[in-house]
Amino acid sequence: MDEMSMVRRLLDESPPLPHVVAEGRERLFGPPARGTRTIRRAAFRSAVGLGLTGVAAAAALAVATLVPGAGTSPGGGDPATTDVSARKVLLAAAVRAESAPTSGTYWHVRSMSRTTWGRGQKLGRGDNRYTVEHLSVHENWTKRNGRAWWGSREWVRPKTTEDEAAWRRDGSPSKWCRGKTDTEPPRPNCLHTAPGTASLAHVGDDTFVVAEGRGLTFVQLRRLPEDPDTLRAWVVDAVKDDLHRSVSADILDYNVAEVLANLLVDVPAPPGVRAAAYRALADMPNVTSTGPTRDELGRAGVGILIDTGAMAGAVFPGGRRFKAGELTRKLIIDPATSYVLASQTIIGERSDPFSGTLILEVGWTDEKPHKPALP
Repeated sequence: MDEMSMVRRLLDESPPLPHVVAEGRERLFGPPARGTRTIRRAAFRSAVGLGLTGVAAAAALAVATLVPGAGTSPGGGDPATTDVSARKVLLAAAVRAESAPTSGTYWHVRSMSRTTWGRGQKLGRGDNRYTVEHLSVHENWTKRNGRAWWGSREWVRPKTTEDEAAWRRDGSPSKWCRGKTDTEPPRPNCLHTAPGTASLAHVGDDTFVVAEGRGLTFVQLRRLPEDPDTLRAWVVDAVKDDLHRSVSADILDYNVAEVLANLLVDVPAPPGVRAAAYRALADMPNVTSTGPTRDELGRAGVGILIDTGAMAGAVFPGGRRFKAGELTRKLIIDPATSYVLASQTIIGERSDPFSGTLILEVGWTDEKPHKPALP
């Protein structure tokens, strides 16, 4: 049986039922507002490549992009646990990646994240104390000449039903402020309930981060090797240059796999480069499969784990050390389309990832930059 036949049997190629998608959307965004448009094909965005030197900083930053529960199967039962070879899955995705669309004026990524605002700080007065979560939608458009636009929409809402009840007893405030921004001149740092505030700005030329401290322009991405061995050699050189010292094979493998994964998620790498990244990742010794699973919107995919290996000895914020296999990067990919559905950092046996960012749209488009709408 060839890889694509395996994928079709593995995932059954049937889309999630409408009620599964609806339940997943409501978990992420809350009940749909009037006039809300149907979501287009979604994928998950990877966190910026950690690298050994950037793990501690990324662990602190990850709190701001927390998406609890990703990788579960809301309303659709438990994910299957069939043991599927990571190599076969990744090679199948490489075949699909070679025929990905490349026409369009802008490379467009629409992402969403949420986190508890104020790190669990209670708001409200008296007995009416509650926690709110900060939701944000970000969009960026990048032309082939590097010109880029960045749009965002941010809002807050009570985190749980109990928080919502306390918020209503508190008079249903629609605005929360804390301190001043670091802009010039400083302005109040405030968030509002939906629809929140939206903005759009031209940010000049853009680069795409593929490794710790290494950004590539659109032109540089186009020049990356399309041969998997040559691409892996380029990544190895980039990782060694970042680490600035000799490292163990496990640490090198983890960082190389991280960069290859970053090339697959949300950067405009050409189809041949993405296919090469999948094939190079398929040969990595620290990459395994967890079998069929679903993302938080109910879409079927396959879980791929990148093990930290010897990086377990690193000390993280708070002085904690992780055992081998306790800290992992997980991708949920759809091999039939080559899209990455989820990219998560998972600690131990937690059912929810430590970090992850949902991407609502990704790919080439002729749609002009605009302020993001609500999901």
